[in-house]
Amino acid sequence: MTDFWVGSYTASMGGQARGIGWAQTRDDGTLEYRGVAAEASSPSFLAHGHPNSVGAGILYAVDEAAARIEAYRVVAPGMLEPLGGQATSGAAPCHISVTQDHLYVANYVGGTADRFTLNVDGSVGELVDTLRGTGSGPHAAQEGPHLHSTLPVGESVLSADLGSDLVREQRLVGGQRDPAEATFAIDETIRPDSPSLMLVAETEFPPATGPRDLLLTDGEIFALGELSGALFRLNEHGAILASGRSVADWAPGDHAAALAAYGDWLYTGLRGSNRIAVAHRGDLAPAFSLPTGGDWPRHLIVAGETLHVANQLSSTVTSFRLDRTTGIPTPVGAPAAVPSPTYLLPA
Repeated sequence: MTDFWVGSYTASMGGQARGIGWAQTRDDGTLEYRGVAAEASSPSFLAHGHPNSVGAGILYAVDEAAARIEAYRVVAPGMLEPLGGQATSGAAPCHISVTQDHLYVANYVGGTADRFTLNVDGSVGELVDTLRGTGSGPHAAQEGPHLHSTLPVGESVLSADLGSDLVREQRLVGGQRDPAEATFAIDETIRPDSPSLMLVAETEFPPATGPRDLLLTDGEIFALGELSGALFRLNEHGAILASGRSVADWAPGDHAAALAAYGDWLYTGLRGSNRIAVAHRGDLAPAFSLPTGGDWPRHLIVAGETLHVANQLSSTVTSFRLDRTTGIPTPVGAPAAVPSPTYLLPA
């Protein structure tokens, strides 16, 4: 059985939660919300520290409303101790990636990527790099850069820019930075002579794709377009190897969010029409879709043979048993009451 930390929206973002939640799996596979593990302001995204670093046993959370990144020590099941945090360079931080030595934050407003060091106790250290995205796209939501996620891959870090229809590859290098070599603008006020992230490649996606989520699973990298529902298979540099669609009948007003894999299948949440879209992992062709049983599926995750969907606006988590052969999710039990859930992280 899997327990979960629950990211959420609190009153600071119009939500009903009070902070980072704790949920446990019932015998039937559904979740039971057990309460607040730590009071916090809109901890909408969560990430574990690297198990082989000072971040072991540390949980990191964004404060989307206050533009901060916070750290918590796990002291017991369902109990967190705040360690403090740092301000991010942009507003609406929405994603965290953690390596052995650094913590990366994607800031939606302003389109910046931040690199922080980690202190010896696992808390968030110094902001040592800020890279500022440029560009825009044809969709109304693409008036400027909107960085939505980062993904460390080997020596590189990929970043998905929803606003510019780009996935960029950055690499940590030493020495003086040369702004003339970077189309991803550098903030020269932050440690210009220290080892820093440099742009080494960028991949253009079809107009109005809105690259949002990057998923590394079983050695494959997938990307999801929020604004089009398109799926992509990428190489380790972010270049497109294949493309397809999460759903055949993309509905006006849909916004794709979150990407999960199980066997030969990929699962996506469609906010707007409130569906789970199921696609073939091999050729990225849409298979079918079904209702989530809730409103605004902000996140979904596979745990064992169960798919859990965090429905933000209905304050529920719905659970589905997965069939490895057909990919079909079958609803399990009743929706669990969970206040304004935005992210589910296995504990």
